[in-house]
Amino acid sequence: MATDGLTGTELLDPASSGASGRSAHWRRLVERGRTLRPAWKGLAAYLLFQAVAFWRWVVPILPSFGSKHLGIDVQDGNFYQWALSWTPWAIAHGQSPLHPGAVFAPTGVDLGWNAFIPAPALVSWPITKTFGPLASLNLLLAVAPALAAWAAYLLCRRVTLSFWPSIAGGFIFGFSAYMATNMNGYPNLVLIFPVPLLAYLVVRRTEGSIGDAAFVASFAACLAGLFSISTEVFGTAAVLGAVALGGAWIFFADLRRRLVRTGVLILAAGAITAIVLSPYVASVVVHRPGIPVRTPELARANVRSFIVPPPVTAVGQQEIVAPVADSPRGNGERYLGIGVLAVVIGFAVTERRRRGTWALIALLVIICAFALGPVVVIGGRVRTWPPGQLLADAPFLSSAAPPRLMAYSLLVVAVIASIWLARVHGRSAWIRWIIVSIAIVGSFPGPLGQHVPQEDLTLMTSPAVHDALRPGEIVYAIPFVKGDEMRWQASSDFWFRLAEGDIGPLPEELESGPISHGLHIRTSSYLPTPSEFRTWIDQHLVTAVVLDDRAAERYEDLLAASGLEQVYAAGGASVWRPAATAPATTGLG
Repeated sequence: MATDGLTGTELLDPASSGASGRSAHWRRLVERGRTLRPAWKGLAAYLLFQAVAFWRWVVPILPSFGSKHLGIDVQDGNFYQWALSWTPWAIAHGQSPLHPGAVFAPTGVDLGWNAFIPAPALVSWPITKTFGPLASLNLLLAVAPALAAWAAYLLCRRVTLSFWPSIAGGFIFGFSAYMATNMNGYPNLVLIFPVPLLAYLVVRRTEGSIGDAAFVASFAACLAGLFSISTEVFGTAAVLGAVALGGAWIFFADLRRRLVRTGVLILAAGAITAIVLSPYVASVVVHRPGIPVRTPELARANVRSFIVPPPVTAVGQQEIVAPVADSPRGNGERYLGIGVLAVVIGFAVTERRRRGTWALIALLVIICAFALGPVVVIGGRVRTWPPGQLLADAPFLSSAAPPRLMAYSLLVVAVIASIWLARVHGRSAWIRWIIVSIAIVGSFPGPLGQHVPQEDLTLMTSPAVHDALRPGEIVYAIPFVKGDEMRWQASSDFWFRLAEGDIGPLPEELESGPISHGLHIRTSSYLPTPSEFRTWIDQHLVTAVVLDDRAAERYEDLLAASGLEQVYAAGGASVWRPAATAPATTGLG
C-alpha cells in the first residue's frame, strides 16, 4: 500500500509538543521530521511497530526460530503448517487447493469453510520451501501485529494529519488483547491488516484524494487478500463496514452524495473480487454448513471482561490481577481496559459538539453490543442478549465467533485516540497523552508462555517414508498430539493420503463417529473396539496405519486385535497393515 500522499504535514505540532521547554536536540529532530516525505514517515512507523513486535514475540525464540512455535497452540499450529505447504504444492501439481483429496480420502474434503490461508501460503512459499513451514508460520505471526498497527496508522494519519497521534492509534490496534489472544497460533485472525486498509481507502475516496479506478482496484485487491486470509473476518468486515457506511450517511448529510458514490464503487470492487475468486466464493456458498460450525453460546460473555485484564496482557499476568482475570479465550478478545474507557469518555466530553464524535461512539457501542454474543453473564446470571442473537441468526455469519468482532471496536478506538490527541494544544496535551499511554500499556501483550519445541517424526522427513509407505496410498495416522498427522503429510511432500485429519470442524458428510476425528494421546480418551476400528478403516479403503511410538502403549493392542500386523518400525513410528495386504518384502526397519 502507498502511504497517505500528504505533503508538507508536520511531524509534530510545536504548540502541542511543548517545543519551547524541550532541549535543542529534540527541536532539531522535530524540524527534521517536518521535512520527511509521507512515504518515509510511513516506513518509519512500520519499522517502529516491527521492532516492538520483534522484541515482544521473536526474541524469546530467536535462536530456535525454525524449530520452536512462536505461539503455544501446537495443535492448530500443525494445521497451519500443513496449509502453508498444501496450497503451493497443489498448484504445482495441478490440483485444486480448495478440494484436496490428500485428506479424508478417498472422497476428499472441501476447504471453503476452513481457514487454510491460501494467500499467505503463496506469499510465504519461498520461506516454506527453504526453511520449512514452521519458519513461515512464525514469520507470519511475527509480522502480523506490525502490519496491523501500520495499517491503522495510515488510517489515523489520513484522518488527523498528525504523526505521533497516529502512532498511538497504531499501537492501540496492533498491540491489543485481541492480537495477543490470537498470537498463540492463529495467522488467519492476526493478519487483519486489510481491514484498516479498506477503511483508509474509503476515507480517501470520500475526501476525493484517490480516483475511481485506483480506488476500485485497490479496494478489490484488499478484499481478495482478506477473503484469502479469513472468510470469517471478511464476512464480519462486510457487515460492520456496511453499518459504518450507513452511520456516516446518517451523521454527515453534507457527505451523502460522496458516500453513495463510494458505496457504488465498493460494490463494483466486490463484484470484481467475486469474479476473480469465483471458485472460492462458490465453494463457500455451496458448502455452507446446515448448522453453525461453532456454537456462539460456548463463548459466553461476562460483561466484566471489557475491563478486567486477561492473562494474555502484561497487566493481566500480575499477581494482583490474575485471580480475577477471565481466562476463557473469548473474554480475552473482548478486553478494552479502563484506559481505553477513559480515552472514549474524555473524547466524548471534549469533542461533544462535533457530529463525528457521536458517529464514532455510536459505531463503537454497536460493535461491542454484537461482540457480547447471544448469551451474557450479568451478576452471575446467564441472560439472552438480543443484539448478539441478531448476528447468531444471520446467514453465513452464524458460525462467526462474536468476541472476534472486538478487533473492529479497537480500530474505532484507535481513530478516537488519535483524533483526541491531535486536537489538543498547549500544556494540557500531556494529560491526554498520559491517558492514551495508560490505554496502550493496559492492553499491551504479555509473554505468550512456554514455547514448545517441535518434535518431527524422522520417518516423514527422510526418504525412509518411501520404503514404509506406497505413493498415494490411504493412511490412518495415530499421533501423540492431534494434528501431528497433518504435519507428517506435509513433511513427506504429500507422499500419502490421509483417511482423516485435523482441519477444524468437519462437514456433516464426513462425520462418521469419533474415529473420523482421529485417535491420539494428548486430548483424546476414546478407544474404539477392534471391530469398530477395522470396519471403519475397511470402509475408507485404508491400507496402512502409522502409529507414533509415543502412542504405542495405548493403541498397539488395538491394532493387533483389529487384524493388523506391524511391517515397519523406524524413525519414531511403526507402520501396520491388514495381514492380507502386508507385502512379503517389508520387514522391521
